[in-house]
Amino acid sequence: MENKDLQTIWQKILEELEKKVPKPTLKTWFNNVIPIQIYNGILKIEVPNKLVKDWLESKFHVILLKTAKEFIQEIKNIEYTLNTQTKTSTKRISKYSFQQKITIFEVHPSTNLNPRYRFENFVVGSNNELAFAAAQGVVSHLGIKFNPLFIYGGVGLGKTHLLQAIGNEILRKYNNTKKVRYATTEQFTNELINALKNQTIDEFRQKFREIDVLILDDVHFLSGKNKSQEELFHTFNELYNSSKQIVFSSDRAPRMIPDIEERLQSRFEGGLVVDITPPDFETRLAILRLKNQEKNYFLPDFSLEIIAEKITKNIRELEGALNYVAFRVKNVTNLNKEKIENLLKDYLKQSFKKVSPKKIIKIVAEFYNLKEEDLIKKIRRKEIIKPRQVLMYLLREVSKLSYNTIGELLNNRDHTTVLYSYEKIEKEIQQNFELYQEIEILKDKILNT
Repeated sequence: MENKDLQTIWQKILEELEKKVPKPTLKTWFNNVIPIQIYNGILKIEVPNKLVKDWLESKFHVILLKTAKEFIQEIKNIEYTLNTQTKTSTKRISKYSFQQKITIFEVHPSTNLNPRYRFENFVVGSNNELAFAAAQGVVSHLGIKFNPLFIYGGVGLGKTHLLQAIGNEILRKYNNTKKVRYATTEQFTNELINALKNQTIDEFRQKFREIDVLILDDVHFLSGKNKSQEELFHTFNELYNSSKQIVFSSDRAPRMIPDIEERLQSRFEGGLVVDITPPDFETRLAILRLKNQEKNYFLPDFSLEIIAEKITKNIRELEGALNYVAFRVKNVTNLNKEKIENLLKDYLKQSFKKVSPKKIIKIVAEFYNLKEEDLIKKIRRKEIIKPRQVLMYLLREVSKLSYNTIGELLNNRDHTTVLYSYEKIEKEIQQNFELYQEIEILKDKILNT
C-alpha cells in the first residue's frame, strides 16, 4: 500500500476512534503517532517515546486494532516502534512563551454554568471512566437513566468539571431548550436563607423547581443544616416526580455524610452512585499535556513527566504545580530535571503551610501601601477596589476559607461579592503576567515570612 493511501486510511481510523475515545485523550496520545507500513498483516506505527508506546500497548491496543480492521480487513496485529529522532533536547529549549491570548469564559447567569467545562476537555482514565460514562448516559437519557446521578470523591478530582460538563452538554444537545440550573450547595443554602429573610421563598422555589435539570455540587455541605435539607427534600420530590434530571456531587458517599436525614440519604442513593478516585500516572500526564497545550506553556514533556510523578493527590494540585513551574521557567535556558525538581520542592513546601487571615490582610495592606481598615471597610475608592479583590482571592486561595467566612471577615460582605472578586482575579492572572507576578510575590511573603 502506498504511503499516501495509508495516511488517508489512518485519518479515517482516527476519526472513527474519536467516536469511541474522548477527544482530549485521543489528542494527547495520538498527536505524534505516524503509520509507517502494512506488511504481512502487521500495521506498523511510529510513536514519539516509550511512554506513549507503553500507553498505547496497554490501554489502546484492542480498540485500535478493532478499529483498524474496520478499514483494512487483512490487519492481524499492530506493531509500535520508537522514533529515535524525537527525543527532547534541553539545548533547543530557550524560552517558554505565554503571549498567546487565553480565552476567558464567562459564567452564564441563567444557568450558573461555566462554558469552559466540557466533556471534550475532561481527561478520562481508569479513576473516573465509570463516572464519565454515567455523565454521558444522563445526557443521552435525560430524566430516565441514572436519576439521580450521585458522584463522589476527594477534593480536586474533577467532580465540578464533570457536573458542569453535563449541564453544558445538555444545553448543546437540546439547543438550549432545556432549563438547567447549576449551584453549589453553599449557594443553595445562602439563597434559601436570604429568601426566608426577605420573604421571597416563592421566587426561590420557582428558581430551583421550575427547571428540567438540577445540578447541585458539594451536598456534604448540607450536614447539620436541617432547613436546607428539608427544602432540598421537597425540591427533589417535585423534580423527580416530574421526570426531571437531578445530579449531585459530594466529597463522600451518601451514607458517610454526617447529620443528614435518612430520607434524603435514600433519595441520594435512589439512582446511580459512582466515585472518582485519584488519577494514576498516565492520567495525570494526560491532564498535564492537555493543560500545557490549552495554556500555551510549551513546557517540554520531560518536565510534565516529573510533575506527574511528584504530584499524586488531585488534579487541582497538579494544575497548581504546572502553573507554578511554568511561570518560573518563563525565561530559563537549558531547563533540566534538577531545576524542575527543585521548583516542585518549593511548591510542595508552600502547600503544607497554614496561614491566619489576619496575616494575609496585613501583608496585602502593606504591599499596596494601604491601611488594613481600608481593605475591610465598605469603601469604594478606586485605588482600594483591586487590592481588596486580590485580598479576597488570597484568603480563598491560601487559607481555603469559604466565601461566607471571607465575607464575614471583610465587614459582612455578601458571599456573591467575594465569589465575583475571586473569579475576576483568577481570570485576570491568566492573561495579565504583571498581576500574576504581584500575587506570586504576595504569596511568597505570606508563606515565607
